Amino acid sequence: MSSWAETIKLWETERLISFLRSDSKLEGLELDDNFFTKLSDENITGDLFLKLTGWKFKEYGMTLRQALELEDYIKDLCE
Repeated sequence: MSSWAETIKLWETERLISFLRSDSKLEGLELDDNFFTKLSDENITGDLFLKLTGWKFKEYGMTLRQALELEDYIKDLCE
């Protein structure tokens, strides 16, 4: 697991959301406030975020493209 992933694992929900909102790698995904609200409502910490899969994101109401790109994003963080 990469050092980024090790750092993110320790983050609480608000820190994770702040990071995701500011990460330029996610700009093309057009993540809306609904996505971040769901992370907050579910109290998704960094550790839990790194365990999410494309299908879980799809259950969050995301498009298939968004879900698969987020899954790839998480894989990249962990490498």
